[in-house]
Amino acid sequence: MKKRVYTGLIMLAFIASLFFLAFYINDTFYDVLIVSLLLIASHEISSAISNKLERPHILILYAVVILGYASFKLVHEFSIFITGTKSGGLTAYFVCMIILFFFTFIYNMRDDQISFGKIISTFFCMIYPLAFMIYLVGLNYLPGQAEGLAFTGWVYDAYKTGAFVPNLRSIGVCLVFASSAGSDIFALFTGMLLKGPKLCPSISPKKTVSGAFGGLFGGMFGAMVIFTLAYFTPAFGLTMFIEDNIAANIGLYLGAGLGIGFATEIGDLIASYVKRYCGIKDYGTIFPGHGGVLDRIDGMVISGTFAYLFMYVLALFLNI
Repeated sequence: MKKRVYTGLIMLAFIASLFFLAFYINDTFYDVLIVSLLLIASHEISSAISNKLERPHILILYAVVILGYASFKLVHEFSIFITGTKSGGLTAYFVCMIILFFFTFIYNMRDDQISFGKIISTFFCMIYPLAFMIYLVGLNYLPGQAEGLAFTGWVYDAYKTGAFVPNLRSIGVCLVFASSAGSDIFALFTGMLLKGPKLCPSISPKKTVSGAFGGLFGGMFGAMVIFTLAYFTPAFGLTMFIEDNIAANIGLYLGAGLGIGFATEIGDLIASYVKRYCGIKDYGTIFPGHGGVLDRIDGMVISGTFAYLFMYVLALFLNI
């Protein structure tokens, strides 16, 4: 337990440092973090799946991450240059993924013995976790991203373009990490304290219904921490969602936190299901006392997708 706490504190300090660099120096630091996690996650899920199915084509999974991100970035920058809008990055990533999926068939046919199992396992790894985790990158390109690199006295200027523009980029990134962590922590301690009926005993015997409700509360608690920072401090360029409407802002932060908390629990259950199916305890050993990368971010794999969609729909609603 002590090793787990120490490792957690080191990870927290590391993430906080990267956030500082990403929000105040250059947004590429955040991209490097997520792409690195994607590469490690590719290795971990490939190793896990190979315990049950044929080993996936790991080089193709690496190619999905590297070429997919390169396509994302290239199309994003090109769309800004041509149309002045920030669009097409995620589409480019998925197009690249589809191309590489078909390439998997061609690559697999070079063998005398054609193995359909390798194609299936590779396709599964492309979807989980890679197709979901790219939305964590997408959060870094939400409205507020361009202005977020132009701080005045270390304070984000929400009126830089002439009208109030919420920094959805900072809010989205911080909410995912804070609410997902809050959901995990509250679910753990609520379940230990209250116990009660099991949630999904066949998948994760230790998870309880009380812990699940605690996780939802933890997601909202994490969101309120970010709201408090946005309201009282200029930390990380956080802002309100809507100008001069505290009730609406609290509602939106709580709604986002509740959704992220729920998505975190779904992500955790999916990861547990895959581990149980593959007959493993942890995805890796990179973090002492915590397991691998996927063991630490299993909830964020799904909650990052929810957070991006929540922010994207809100941006459309706010017309920004």
